[in-house]
Amino acid sequence: MKIKIGKLVIGWIAAAALLAQLAPAHAQLQKIRISLSSRSNTNATYYVAQSRGIFKEEGLEVEFIQINPRLGAMAVLNGDVTFTTSFVSTFRGVVQGLPMKTVFVLLKKGTYYLMVRPEVIKDPQDLKGKKLGVTAINGGDHIIGRELLRMKGIDPSTVQAIAVGDPALRFQAVVTGVVQAVSVPPPYDTQLQAQGLRAISGPPEIGVPSSGLFAADKLIKEQPQILRRTIRALHRANRYIEANRDETIRIMTQYVQQKPELAARSYDIEFKALSKDGTMTDAEIEFQMERLAEKKRPLDEVRDFSFARAALKELETAR
Repeated sequence: MKIKIGKLVIGWIAAAALLAQLAPAHAQLQKIRISLSSRSNTNATYYVAQSRGIFKEEGLEVEFIQINPRLGAMAVLNGDVTFTTSFVSTFRGVVQGLPMKTVFVLLKKGTYYLMVRPEVIKDPQDLKGKKLGVTAINGGDHIIGRELLRMKGIDPSTVQAIAVGDPALRFQAVVTGVVQAVSVPPPYDTQLQAQGLRAISGPPEIGVPSSGLFAADKLIKEQPQILRRTIRALHRANRYIEANRDETIRIMTQYVQQKPELAARSYDIEFKALSKDGTMTDAEIEFQMERLAEKKRPLDEVRDFSFARAALKELETAR
């Protein structure tokens, strides 16, 4: 009898150990930090994943940290944050040799408008010699701003780019006359119209991804489960966004100060560019390398979409 009880105890211990391994991920949350360059509607996927508890269901406790897009990659490599989301500056750094990879793409093409002060800029050609407020020189909104200028037949080199900061700071800079033009995404274009400014160009004809996810090579190799859980959460959030317009709009107004009608406009305009699978084709990656970087790098050193594809397959199988 004692032997049987002993075996039962051992069996219970083994079963408990197995259950601990198979327990839901959220039983012990993994803390991670995600850097966002600004509070904007382009980050709606992250806001939804946080607000709806999707991150927690994937076993993650997520903290958002606002960091200048140029510093996001360094913050990842230094271990200050787990992931960064700013596409242009980070992608350029990866192509130039940073030990990181693009692992997920949220918006393949950002929706931007070139907004100007009408009392100063009566004709697009009046922008020559004037100032364009940008987040950072050669950052995403600067590159898109140059494209918007070209769409109006203006040589971008004739317009002086001034590094101002995130969309809220660019908003103030153009309203107060520090700069005469800015390229901004919704809802800032509508908010600027309410201040008397007008859009003279947009959206861009050629897309530049406005939001993604970048991870250090070390994390991909040593902690793939964190990446897998994060990407599953983003896929799930995107599906929620597509299926729940009203609730998504409500969440957007919680994270970005705006009226519901402005959030609704952003939803209807921007989320047409929401990636269905979180990836880019090799041709699209090559195109962005040619456009955003001074040199090329082997594709396998720039992107790893295997986690995005695997997570999508898991979700489709679970349906």
